[in-house]
Amino acid sequence: MFAKRQLFAMLALAFTFSIVLLAGDSAAQEKKKEKDPQEGKKGKVIGLLTEKGPNFIEVKADGEEKGRRYVPHWVGGMPAQGGGPDKKVLKVISELKVGSRIEVEWEFEERLRVLTVKVLKLPAEKDKK
Repeated sequence: MFAKRQLFAMLALAFTFSIVLLAGDSAAQEKKKEKDPQEGKKGKVIGLLTEKGPNFIEVKADGEEKGRRYVPHWVGGMPAQGGGPDKKVLKVISELKVGSRIEVEWEFEERLRVLTVKVLKLPAEKDKK
């Protein structure tokens, strides 16, 4: 009788231990499967500057049919407190020429936001006669 109890206790202990191991393993698998929260929310794009305004640029990336619009981050709080689009990025945008090949580093926060712009090639100058 004592041997049966001891065998039952050992089996119960082994069963409990295996469940704990399996639960720990599935938790590790869930951690592996979790995505990076910033995945798809940051990136770089290389393409042609198709349009620009005082506070946006539109870039047609290689292989895309249509351009995407990028705007600067808002900094400084409310407009009454001096807030507005990032002045450094606005300065860079104002110096760009439509038709240039550019590389834009961006992130998504409500909309596509310009972080940096690098001019790769200026547009070809047309003959002026």
